[in-house]
Amino acid sequence: MPVAVTIRAVARRAGVAVGTVSRVVNDHKDVNPQLRKRVLRALKDLNYRPNARGQNLARKSSPVVSFILSNRDFLHPIHSRVLQGVQEYCEEFGYFVIYTRFRYSPAVSPSALELPNVLQSHGLADCVILAGANFENFTRSLDKQKLHYVLMANNFFGGEKREPFDQVRFDDFSGALEATRYLLTMGHRDIWFIGETALPWYRNRYQGYCKAMQEAGLEPLAQTLGLSDDRFTNGVNSIRMILEQGLRVTAVLAGNDEIASGVWEGLLKAGLDVPKDVSLIGFDDQHGTGRLQSLTSVRVEATEIGRQLAKMAIAKIKSKGERLPEVVLPTALIKRETCRPLIQLDSRTEEK
Repeated sequence: MPVAVTIRAVARRAGVAVGTVSRVVNDHKDVNPQLRKRVLRALKDLNYRPNARGQNLARKSSPVVSFILSNRDFLHPIHSRVLQGVQEYCEEFGYFVIYTRFRYSPAVSPSALELPNVLQSHGLADCVILAGANFENFTRSLDKQKLHYVLMANNFFGGEKREPFDQVRFDDFSGALEATRYLLTMGHRDIWFIGETALPWYRNRYQGYCKAMQEAGLEPLAQTLGLSDDRFTNGVNSIRMILEQGLRVTAVLAGNDEIASGVWEGLLKAGLDVPKDVSLIGFDDQHGTGRLQSLTSVRVEATEIGRQLAKMAIAKIKSKGERLPEVVLPTALIKRETCRPLIQLDSRTEEK
């Protein structure tokens, strides 16, 4: 890892005293405008990042882990529980957590991406936890800055598959595989998957669903286009489109619980009952209010994901940046009230 640029190197570059650089860095007003301009130019040229730990924290303070939630709202139930797990683990082992939201475009080049303030100050974060939805330009920017980070990998958009290091993920592929097999054992064959596969987390779940269907010798049935940015509305619109085409459906595996809730609403509007007419399974097991309390769903232990991310971040701090093997957490199918065996009508009943 290269040595951080020092204040003395900036002073030499600008042709000023070290004290002048210090006053500019700390935004003192008693600096000649021309000298300030030279110092600012040197700071930019040398990519100097002030040591915020030295400026703002006592030398004996706890090491710092920065939790960055990218392109997501904090109220998202999964990510709020991930942060809870990070805080619990860090408190247990004496580490301090700084939480930051960060919204950015994947179209910005890594060199032009303006990083959050917590990452622009050298020394403030000993390791960064990346949660939310992240893209390659952000991780490449962090790599260029030689900043240590660990990643929640399920929500990562990448052109190539990441090497299995410095990341934690839950096994959504196996979760969807188990859920689909469960429906198959109950006699269902017309099982639909609903979820926008342009998003990596739904794509993983769709692949697990496809494997189970192929094992059973069945063609996958799926609505994988996003019909709305709102997940609930996407569920409503997707099941409505399937039914309007007269396609047979006896069971649905939804990409997450919010989509499942929308599917349920759409079925009710069409005069169909869950689970009498259509069995329904969600994903994430948010176990919210109303109908969601009875929804069969694939449970994701989001708090444990946070604890494992924190554990990996601390290990990375202690090892001074050593690459660490990926951690994969299992999911579990939580069976509730929205699935039932398919009732096959015999030929005499069908003739009446």
